[in-house]
Amino acid sequence: MEPGRSQFKAGRFASIHYGWTILVMGIFVVAGALGLARFGYGMILPSMQQSLNLTHNQTGFIASANMFGYFISALIAGLLATRFGPRAIIAIALLWTGLTMILTGLVHGPYQAALTRFLTGVGSAGSNVSVMGLASAWFAPTRRGMATGFLVGGSGLAIAFTGWVVPYVNEAFQEAGWRYNWFILGGIVILVGIASWLVLRNHPSEKNLMPIGVGFKMAQEETTTSNPPGVKDLLRINGVPWLAALYFCFGFSYIITATFLVTFLINEIKCTEELAGSIWGTVGMLSIGSCVVWGILSDKFGRRSILITVFLVQALCYTLLLFKFSTGFLLWLPAILYGLTAWSIPGLAASCCGDISDAKRAPAVLGLITFVFGFGQVLGPIIAGYVKEHTSSFTGAFLLAAVLAALGAFFSSRLIITKGVRK
Repeated sequence: MEPGRSQFKAGRFASIHYGWTILVMGIFVVAGALGLARFGYGMILPSMQQSLNLTHNQTGFIASANMFGYFISALIAGLLATRFGPRAIIAIALLWTGLTMILTGLVHGPYQAALTRFLTGVGSAGSNVSVMGLASAWFAPTRRGMATGFLVGGSGLAIAFTGWVVPYVNEAFQEAGWRYNWFILGGIVILVGIASWLVLRNHPSEKNLMPIGVGFKMAQEETTTSNPPGVKDLLRINGVPWLAALYFCFGFSYIITATFLVTFLINEIKCTEELAGSIWGTVGMLSIGSCVVWGILSDKFGRRSILITVFLVQALCYTLLLFKFSTGFLLWLPAILYGLTAWSIPGLAASCCGDISDAKRAPAVLGLITFVFGFGQVLGPIIAGYVKEHTSSFTGAFLLAAVLAALGAFFSSRLIITKGVRK
């Protein structure tokens, strides 16, 4: 009998496993929670900064406020998803996220913007952490890298969308365009939240199914209930400390580029907003498929070797930005490398959580490492904004990002996974 099909319905096989529906809905969840709610800020930032007369220090502070909200929410989000089920947490968090995005469009100063972005970060963590953990319930370890690769590709889908729609709305509404952009994106996230409640299910057993890619015995073993684990219990799991360390490096390094790449292109490279939007949209389009490719490669060759490879490519990307290429292929190359790798590490990290634990504890493990990851995200924009304000360039910030990416490769080399997939 083919793994992943229902073995509860004797003599009948569902034509399409409901896990694929979960996966498609999960892609839209990630698109809303991260692609629109977090990365939309980087595309909207130049016009928002001009309208509110924000300094670079203030824009970095606002970005870090969003990451701080994500940071403090990530750990508890994983524990809540473990206790109450991912479905409810995802839906509530997305409704909250969409509302706070709409409120961001109403702000008139840096402190109001920081508050609304902080609240958005709280909601983003609740939905993203929960949906990543949900993949461990619906997909076996041998399919998990592929599944989480598709999920994180949702960010790329949303980035490609913002790269096109934000300049269009700004042109249509001029100075108020950035406000309408927040209204539009927030409304979309609210709709995704409603849809997630209607579509998502916490476990295949709710549909009389088993996880895709496993047999009946493994499904029973992975869904054995137990009390929610504490932080000390999670840290005792082999591999969690190294996984948290490499995730910190990723959070610190990638968020600098995600937040300030468009501003860098417009202010330092002197690109037009349309060209910068096209480059940012290219990041999004490339990242959609690349996340799946890296996930599938990690299923075949092991998470550790693929993590090392991805971190080294990202280090090269940040290094190329130091040269400030302004024309031709070299202008696009850092964005291409970034798009080919940027969202792969969250998917790989989520897969590792399921590999080193089990479906029950995976959301809590992911919440813990995302908590550490969030700390890196908080520091990155603050430091990058400070560097820009005092040196008139993002060069020092991109150099620091390259160093952290190299450290991420080192920590990845120390990661040992003994369950489910090759090392």
